[in-house]
This record gives sequence, structure tokens and C-alpha cells, in this order.
Amino acid sequence: MKPQKNSLSHKIASNILTIIQSTTPIGEFYKNVTYLSHKNDPNSLDFTLGDSHEMPLPGFVEAIQKHTIPRELGWYGYKESLPKTREVVTQALKKHRNISILPDDILMTNGTVVGLAMCLKLLVEEGEEVIINLPPWLGYRKMVQSVGAQTIGIPVKPKTFDLDLEKIANSITPKTRVILINTPHNPTGKIFSENTLIQLSNILTEASYKYGKPIYLISDETFSRIVFDNKNCPTPTQFYPYSFLVYGYSKTWMAPGQRIGYIALPETMPERQEIKRLMGYLQTLGFGWCFPSALMQYALEDLEKLDLKVDKLQAKRDLMVRELQNMGYEVNIPEGTFFLLVKTPLKDDCAFAELLAQKYQLFVFPGTPQEIPGYIRLSLTANDDMISQALPKFKAAMDEVR
Repeated sequence: MKPQKNSLSHKIASNILTIIQSTTPIGEFYKNVTYLSHKNDPNSLDFTLGDSHEMPLPGFVEAIQKHTIPRELGWYGYKESLPKTREVVTQALKKHRNISILPDDILMTNGTVVGLAMCLKLLVEEGEEVIINLPPWLGYRKMVQSVGAQTIGIPVKPKTFDLDLEKIANSITPKTRVILINTPHNPTGKIFSENTLIQLSNILTEASYKYGKPIYLISDETFSRIVFDNKNCPTPTQFYPYSFLVYGYSKTWMAPGQRIGYIALPETMPERQEIKRLMGYLQTLGFGWCFPSALMQYALEDLEKLDLKVDKLQAKRDLMVRELQNMGYEVNIPEGTFFLLVKTPLKDDCAFAELLAQKYQLFVFPGTPQEIPGYIRLSLTANDDMISQALPKFKAAMDEVR
């Protein structure tokens, strides 16, 4: 029996479509693109999102299975930040990033998004301003809007994709409460250098003094373990005391459905005891008992030992950059993340993405919904066979639009 137009299922479906179309930057693209109807076809090649098209990392399943067996009563009960898990994070930060964070200054979360939401809820009041860098990760504007604040978007420099420090400094007002940055930056793959972050720290310190209140820095470092060419990925927490390091492991493991992450505070944060107390309230009452996964906390020590296969991602990056450039595409070479940013041969990037989808069953993420028109973004989480099939199609599309 078909649902009636006034049925609950029809109402929910209509509401969901309204949400997609009105509250997400990708909504306008989704209304017309072939993507939604053909993305799951067996012959389609999906380079849009960070879902892995390969089996999990060796040892990933075994690590989770090992800890599914209860060892004591309450094994699967509510778990806040377990002391052992905090210690694992502290050791990992020291080993992989040469950062010293005390275990007590780490709050475990259900991944990066929850960590960012908690920071914004804690720090920002209605009517205040949050500076973000453009192009942003798709969720930033709505997250800021959800706390009643205004987003101030500052484009990165067009050629280098570095922070435009002068424009950031000139955009700070008495209403500015937070600057939110993302390093390595999605979608450009830019790692903001130590020198850039020191200059940013000086700007925020001066502005905080000028306006008589701290301007906080939230650093989304989701991709900080996926860096290429042995580059260093510094964190603002090394240079600016009023900063929050937010991290999630799911991108690192290329298992985006398995959520675990943390918020880390530098020892120099003047208010960190009060912040940790308030974060505890947020995690319970403020976010509906949003405790981090007990199982993922137990397994983290073993999961930290996995080989992340960054060299394999780098090989994919190098192959695709070389082949696409040989076809005539202008390709940005990312320093981190698992995305490629490719300039489109058509001025209208959504039209080019639609051409790839309709004619070649090749699905990419257009730049316009990401506030970087004229580009498409490709995910390196595609497997080798997908890349081999896709490259001739990219060439055919380039030849066609020429």
C-alpha cells in the first residue's frame, strides 16, 4: 500500500528534503545532479567522500574484536574519558607530533564533529562572531549558526592557500569570540606552517588585550596524521594558550563510521580547570549523554599501533597528480588530507561535475558548494582499480570540453 500524501512517512521525507536543500551548501547541487540516483550503481566510480573503497587496515577488526569481550561488570556502561585512554592519547601526541599534553587535559569525544560542537557551545554566545577560513569544511557555518553566532569568512590566499593573516587581523571586532582553523586544510590540503601560526598567535594576543577578553582558537586537526613527504604539521596549541586541539580518529583509520576523538588543552591554557568542568556538563546534560564509545576507548591502545598506509595514499596522490596534469588539468598538490583539488576546464564546476556523472558515471565533489568555485575535489580513498578506470574518463571529459 502506497503512503498517503499526508502520512507521517511522507511528512518526514518532505522535511528531510527541505533540510538537505535549505541548510547545506551541497543542497542546490543535489537537486539536479545525477549523483543521488546513480551513485550506488555497480559501474559508478565514486570519488566524492572519504569512505574507504578498500578493506579495513590490517589489525583494525582484530583490535575491536579483542575488546568486545566483557572483562568486568559494567564493561559496556557509560564511560567518560578513561584514564588509560587519555594516557594513550598523550603518548601518541608525543610520538607522532612531538606535542606535550597532560592526560588530565584530554577529553575523549565521539569524534571531531562532537568536539567542535562542544567547543563552540562552551565558548560562543548569541550575537558573537566566529572567524572561519574559506573554503570551509561544509559543516562549519551551520555549527556556528546553531549557537546563535555569526560566521565571518576569510578566504585563504588564492595561490598558496595559506592563511591571510592581514585580513584576519582586520576582521577582528569586539564581537569576535573564536577563530576556527583546519590544518591540514580540507579541501586544499594546506598545512599551516609554524611561522604562520606564530604570527596568528601574535594577532590574537594583541586583539585579546585590545578588547579585554580572550579570543579563543579552535584547531580542527582531523587530518594531522595524514601528511605527505614527511612534512611536519604543527598545532596552534604550541604557540597560543587560548587554543583547543580537536581531533578524530575515523579519517586516520579511513573508517568514518567508527567514531572516537578528543579535545586537548595546552598546559598554558589559563582556564583549563574550569573548561574541563564545564565540558563534563556539556557531555552529559548539554549534549544528551554524549559519552565517547566505551569499546573504542578500550581498543584505542591497539588501534594506535596500526600502520596507517600513508605511503600508499601518497602513491595514489602522486599518480593522480601526474596523470591529470598530463591530460591538461591544473592540480593542487596537497601536503595532507586524502583529497585532491582539481581546477575544472569549465568555468562552471557543477556543470563539469554533472557531465562526469551523467556521461561517464564518475562522481566528484564540485567546488561551488564548498565555496571554492572552479574546482572539483577527489577523494584518494578510492581503490587502485577505481583510479585505473577513472583516469581514461577524466581524459575523455577533458577532450570533450576542449
